[in-house]
Amino acid sequence: MEDLFAVTVLTLLWGIGVGILVSAPMGPTGILVIQRTLNKGWLAGFFTGIGAVFSDLFYAILSTFAVSLVVDWIDANQIMLFFVAGILIACYGVYLWRSNPASALNSKEMSSTKMPLEVRTISKVPGWSVMKFLFSGFGLTVSNPFIVVYFLTLFSRIGFIFVAAERHWGFYILFFICIACGAVAWWLLITWLINKIRNHFRLKTLRNINRSIAIVMFVIALWGVGNGVYTLCCK
Repeated sequence: MEDLFAVTVLTLLWGIGVGILVSAPMGPTGILVIQRTLNKGWLAGFFTGIGAVFSDLFYAILSTFAVSLVVDWIDANQIMLFFVAGILIACYGVYLWRSNPASALNSKEMSSTKMPLEVRTISKVPGWSVMKFLFSGFGLTVSNPFIVVYFLTLFSRIGFIFVAAERHWGFYILFFICIACGAVAWWLLITWLINKIRNHFRLKTLRNINRSIAIVMFVIALWGVGNGVYTLCCK
């Protein structure tokens, strides 16, 4: 019973964490969300982010299905996966650290030479606009299949969830719900915050967000490699 409780808590925490880690990097979707938040109000940005959440869930389910097929192989090759996943996560962290998301901004929607921006705040959006924001967020995110590799890399660090799900399939549902909650929480926070500081928003904020996520990636990578070294030495 204690083991079941511990796995449940870890599933909750990891699910929320994965949802945030997948959503937080300022790629094309993040840029679009911020553009719409600044130009059309926080609801426009938020619903665009929700569209991305549906795409993330789609890829999370695909990745989970793939991992569940080889869970025994993952368990048997845990040491190797510690190193491989750590290196891949570190490489992605380097990419985030070096990337400059501001350069991807559409000059027609946001000018890098005119900050702070004077834009209008919209507290309500028509129903058809909501669907447009949802579908555009989903379409932009689902067009990036690299997310599958990202999910698989993260999932290789949490094999215990897939082992537990073999006994209690409800862990899969809990995991997906937590991923969605983490992603929604991130988009809610970022759109609310951007909307509040719109008159003080600077493009370098985007790079700072990416670098903050990169630091988290480095910590996870170091933890993974450290676990690999520890397990190898103990054996």
